[in-house]
Amino acid sequence: MVALQARSLAQIGVGTLVLDLHGTGDSAGEFAEASWEIWLDDLQRGLAWLRTSGNGCRNLWGIRFGALLVGELARRDGQIERTLLWQPVLHGKSFYTQFLRIRIAAELNRPDRVKSTGELRQRSASGESIEVSGYRVGPALANALDQVVLTDPAALGAVQADWFEVLSSADTPATAASVKAIADFRAQSAQIRFETVTGPPFWQVHERELAPDLVAATTRCVDGWVPRVPSLAAAIEHATPVDDTAAEAPVSFRCGEDQLTGVLHRSAAGRQRGVVIVVAGGPQYRVGAHRQFVSLARKLSGRGFPVLRFDLRGMGDSSGTYVGFEHAEPDICAAIDELLARLPQLTEVVLLGECESASGILFYAWRDPRVTGAVLINPWVRTDEGRAQVIIKDYYLDRLRSPEFWSLVRKGEFKARESIVSMAGVVRAYFRGKKMMARTDAGAEQDDISGLPLPVRTAVGLRRFRGKALLLMSGHDYIAREFDEVTRASKAWDGLLEDERITRCEIEGADHTFSKDVWKTAASDAVVDWLERG
Repeated sequence: MVALQARSLAQIGVGTLVLDLHGTGDSAGEFAEASWEIWLDDLQRGLAWLRTSGNGCRNLWGIRFGALLVGELARRDGQIERTLLWQPVLHGKSFYTQFLRIRIAAELNRPDRVKSTGELRQRSASGESIEVSGYRVGPALANALDQVVLTDPAALGAVQADWFEVLSSADTPATAASVKAIADFRAQSAQIRFETVTGPPFWQVHERELAPDLVAATTRCVDGWVPRVPSLAAAIEHATPVDDTAAEAPVSFRCGEDQLTGVLHRSAAGRQRGVVIVVAGGPQYRVGAHRQFVSLARKLSGRGFPVLRFDLRGMGDSSGTYVGFEHAEPDICAAIDELLARLPQLTEVVLLGECESASGILFYAWRDPRVTGAVLINPWVRTDEGRAQVIIKDYYLDRLRSPEFWSLVRKGEFKARESIVSMAGVVRAYFRGKKMMARTDAGAEQDDISGLPLPVRTAVGLRRFRGKALLLMSGHDYIAREFDEVTRASKAWDGLLEDERITRCEIEGADHTFSKDVWKTAASDAVVDWLERG
């Protein structure tokens, strides 16, 4: 959404600097080191860069929590004339509380679980960094989050705010909190223009969602600003060029009619093996979940293996339409071409992907002799039928052992009828899956395997791949367990995982994306060790 909006603004002559704050995205540092003041300093440096190397800057754009940063930056800078606010967070404390609840929800079935956000805040106050879903929040940042509110309108002076909110339908009213906040702001003579559009809550869903009406409305709004901004071409002409020889540098390359964006991590070791990281689908881009691919790429390049991370078509900063992991073969091929063109000393490539992208790698790798290795992290083989195998064998047993389940039963809150209907559907899918699992290879002479069921297609891809593979699995992940169930039940997988070319490594207790530091470190160490052993 950010990339789409920035491109739309560029078409009307308004440039946008999209800046990754310290410890986020492609920027340096670790999230645990971040603080409110460091992030404000990052943004002030961005303003300074635009005013010396770009074409000036008089406007700020804040998305969700970013609105709090925008309010404070506008107050400190004194040269800002307008602000764009997308679904702004009003109070840092409530926002941080919601974030901490992710940790509590993730630990519901653990005996040593955290039971309240107050407990986490007490730990933070004693100097502990709080880890939530792969992000470690340091005590300084945690304290600031609990204090910050959207800046007092009196402090903003003459800054005009254009406030946008996304609603599920035209009949849905704006939230009471937003309506009250805007009324309070206007009562203090703040200049606020408020507009609602319809669309999905793209900032919080687990799938890739777009709100085109928001992009269109924001572009119309900015197009009406006066005075008009100078030509964007002048800013581009005087911008600082990218250093293509840097240890870590952005790259752009073609995939058919589309332009793909990535980051190349060079290495001084002179190895002949490079790595291409393929990001999974969903709302991810080249950094991966909780920056896992940034950390991994930096570790690998430090050990001598050059790495290219890139955005698939229609994802992140790449152009085009997202076509899904089943059609990512042209993207992967273009990335390999780019890596080898920039680093011609490389003679072999290892592809690395997690979940959907691991399966996408299996569809492609056997066709390209340049690919000699594959790191497959929790491969995606999910079908409704395969998922039913896991639910029956794992989920239902876990539920029966759960104290929360029996608590619902005792309270009379267990919805027996709905649960029975749901279970009946799972059982039907379970028996359909039995038939699917009996299917085997398409035949060695068949080149097009795209029509095969997913469990069979992935097996065929791995069987035909002549390189080596590392199967990196999470110890506590339904997708990993689903993979194990499918490979045990499917005839297409018979004997395949016993092949000496395939190494399996399981990170005990880890979730799907190795969100805790200890899991992420163990996973990246396993990849480095496997690569160095060849």
